[in-house]
Amino acid sequence: MRRVIGSILIALGCLLAPFALTAHWAANEIADPDRYLRNVTPLAAHPAVKSAVTNRVTDEIVLQLRGLGLSVGGELIRETAKAGVDNDFAVAWLDINKLTHRRFLAILGHSPNPGAQEDGVGYDLAPVYELVKRRLQVAGMGDASRLPEAHPVTLLLPTSAMITIDKGYDRLISLRWVLLGMSPVLIAAGVVLVRDRYAALIGSGLGLAASMLVLAVAMSAVRNVYLPDAVAGGLSYAAVVAIFDALTAFLRNGLRVIFALGLLLAVTGFFVRGRLVRSRLAAAAFEARAHQCAEPPKDVSEG
Repeated sequence: MRRVIGSILIALGCLLAPFALTAHWAANEIADPDRYLRNVTPLAAHPAVKSAVTNRVTDEIVLQLRGLGLSVGGELIRETAKAGVDNDFAVAWLDINKLTHRRFLAILGHSPNPGAQEDGVGYDLAPVYELVKRRLQVAGMGDASRLPEAHPVTLLLPTSAMITIDKGYDRLISLRWVLLGMSPVLIAAGVVLVRDRYAALIGSGLGLAASMLVLAVAMSAVRNVYLPDAVAGGLSYAAVVAIFDALTAFLRNGLRVIFALGLLLAVTGFFVRGRLVRSRLAAAAFEARAHQCAEPPKDVSEG
């Protein structure tokens, strides 16, 4: 009975490990503004992101100029937008992400947020739009001064994705400390209950490694299956993948560490258990030989 209960506790602890890691990631890397910005700041230099922003702002400016009935020099606008993104994008990207993060948390927290996009959460590229407007005026395009205020948006997460995230986000955040505590406690309790503790360590290590492998497969499915279907609103697949990879870097590194620790635990338990088994077998064999040598010779009856 103790073996069965211990095995169940170990299995539950291993099953909770991916949820504990995900909850820790969501609370510390996504919900925290400073860490979120730290994760996405390097994307200002990513070619796919810069290209997506350049294309979206160029299209918006061309559209606004045509709406004003003005002749459009599309190539000049694109080159000016590209130059602006290449040289002055870092500060604008930071401002864009601060606003996006506030909107994201407002939707998940069900807070009033008048500036939120109706279709979901996206990047409001108004700072880049204004930057390119100024560059066009400096370059001699007088008509750029007539461009109205605009908020070109590249959609990052559609409403359907936000609904899915919202269902589990609150629970993960509220239970993160419980999950982080329960997973190792359940595994440790299971190891203590099982009579063959080294075998329990092997099972615990393999279980942890398997749970991290499942989490890695789930992340890969989101990255390679869901993201291509969710690409919309001006962001290319390469840009979306770059953003996804930046935001999940902590989660990927965490599961790799736990996977490696699980395998190390299993291998250590395997070798220690094997050594103990060999030692016991050798001791039993030695005792058997000693017992045989200690037995007196049997008397042979004379005929």
